[in-house]
Amino acid sequence: MCNCSKVETMNLSQENLMKVGIALGIVYAAWKFGPAWAKAGALGVGAVVVAKQVPYVKDVL
Repeated sequence: MCNCSKVETMNLSQENLMKVGIALGIVYAAWKFGPAWAKAGALGVGAVVVAKQVPYVKDVL
């Protein structure tokens, strides 16, 4: 069923953005300076961190 009338917004408070920013900063450092296996893992972790912020995806995760 379509729940098009239900509009969800992202929680973009300063506290939440700081947590996401720190997590993505650590992921970026692992991707930039790590070996190949760490780069692959960093991309996966980064995708999950971002996906948990998207309203439709975070309900599934």
